[in-house]
Amino acid sequence: MFREKYPEAWIFHRGTCRSELNTLQLQDAQSLQESYKEYLSAPTVLLPLVKIPSVQFADLVSERYSCRRFTNEPVQLQDVANILFAGYGKCSTIILGENEFIWRTVPSGGGLYPLELYLLVTNVAGLEPGIYHYVITPGLLEIVKIVNLPKSFLENLFMHQPYVAAAPLIIVATSVIERTMKKYFDRGYRYILFEAGHAFQNMNLMSIACQLGSMNIGGFFDADMCKVLGIDMEEEVPLYAMAVGVPDGNSITARLPVQG
Repeated sequence: MFREKYPEAWIFHRGTCRSELNTLQLQDAQSLQESYKEYLSAPTVLLPLVKIPSVQFADLVSERYSCRRFTNEPVQLQDVANILFAGYGKCSTIILGENEFIWRTVPSGGGLYPLELYLLVTNVAGLEPGIYHYVITPGLLEIVKIVNLPKSFLENLFMHQPYVAAAPLIIVATSVIERTMKKYFDRGYRYILFEAGHAFQNMNLMSIACQLGSMNIGGFFDADMCKVLGIDMEEEVPLYAMAVGVPDGNSITARLPVQG
């Protein structure tokens, strides 16, 4: 059934299955961890220090929902800092011999952290509209490009989903795939996808803690997204996105689809 109905997915799944007959020797993890991506010549915006709201974890889990209706209110920069930290922030630094390892808020295959987070900003207090890149230490945003992002443009970019375009902030995760796959080879692609899910669930829960709504998005035009972010798909691929904003209505009405 799987192979016949979804042959390309089957090929990927079978191609990344492992047995004693096709398992290659892994490279030494200590020689593999690389620093995160940086735009060294880009202007930056320092994020506020993270302030985790005091909320019961069980409440966050039970209150999580996909928000499809947002008000015109801006997202506060403090909330942006909290959400980005929850998704992919730095927890600690550990020195092992001559190697320095940065541990983050999510598990990562081999501790290699292949993801990068970008922000498509239309209405965030303290930020001009445009495209930003998150740097975990010292906790700042690099300005990739200051540009207005019209709702019609965003709606088309995200496969004509009107509720995405109404969000004041969209977070996009990409992967520099070589970081993980040079250790785990083709199976590493599975680990990259798992990691994106870990990061986005954390950001979903932190959004709730900040009294914001979020909506995870897997649908976008890949080549167009690469052009928007200014990345080369041969080296860095877009994986996942999340719309964030102040919910318009209660948790029931805010999750209802919006007619285009």
